[in-house]
Amino acid sequence: MFNALGLSRYVSDAPLDEWRGRDVVTDDDGRVIELDLTGLDLRGAIPPELGNLSNLLSLDLEANRLSGGIPPELGNLSRLETLALRNNHLSGEIPPELGNLSSLKTLALRANALSGEIPPELGNLSNLLLLNLGSNELSGEIPPELGNLSNLEDLYLGNRLSGSIPPELGNLSNLVTLALGSNELSGEIPPELGGLSNLQSLSLGGNQLSGEIPPELGNLSNLLILDLGHNELTGGIPPELGNLSSLEALYLGSLHRGKNRLSGSIPPELGNLSNLATLALGFNELSGGIPPELGNLSNLLSLDLSTNSLSGEIPPELGNLSGLRFLD
Repeated sequence: MFNALGLSRYVSDAPLDEWRGRDVVTDDDGRVIELDLTGLDLRGAIPPELGNLSNLLSLDLEANRLSGGIPPELGNLSRLETLALRNNHLSGEIPPELGNLSSLKTLALRANALSGEIPPELGNLSNLLLLNLGSNELSGEIPPELGNLSNLEDLYLGNRLSGSIPPELGNLSNLVTLALGSNELSGEIPPELGGLSNLQSLSLGGNQLSGEIPPELGNLSNLLILDLGHNELTGGIPPELGNLSSLEALYLGSLHRGKNRLSGSIPPELGNLSNLATLALGFNELSGGIPPELGNLSNLLSLDLSTNSLSGEIPPELGNLSGLRFLD
């Protein structure tokens, strides 16, 4: 496979005069600094000799049919800023040697068949902005060391991860996206997540999280999406969620993301969420009446209150929801 890719003559520090690839950038000395082989139907294993390209800044092999493991030799690429291997058939464990890539800003391994645990050494990648390990077969717990990634903006970990959510993730002050959904996580939601002031998307749905929803989540003033559905959460809906003035989608239940056991009444404060397009509270144990304040949600497109123990009449104020397309 190595020779078939036309790479064998380019894995030393010798200057290059040509390259078989979609997008190759060389420096003034003719050495490769960017290698893009995206979507070329490449097959076989990733050549470990790529670890010899000491000047490489970006390695993109996405959307191919590459198989086998990730070569630990890639951990030698001390200048590498982007490592993108998404959408292949890679298997085996993530090499802990990737934790040596001190210049790395993007690590994208999504949509492969990687297994084993997340190496705690990834917590050494202090310059990392994007860590996407989703849609693999990773297991074990989330390493608390990931809380050291102070520059991280996007974290995607949807796999088969278990254990609790490390409260250290609350240290990621630059985080914009935190996607931990579709795992087997248990325990309570750490209130420390309420300190992530830049967060726009928080996805914890499809786990086994229990306990009450922390009222501290109401501090996430920039949040657009909050998905806590399909867990084992109990207690009431915190009225503090009504402070999320930017929120566009709130999933605490519904047919496809149900199986929580939230109880008590629906807080009228949810009527303050003027940007909300989706409100999914179905398949819980909510009681009491439907707050007329929900009629203030002028941008609402979908409202699901089904399979609860709600009582009383449907408030006529819901008739103000002129844009509503789905009501259950």
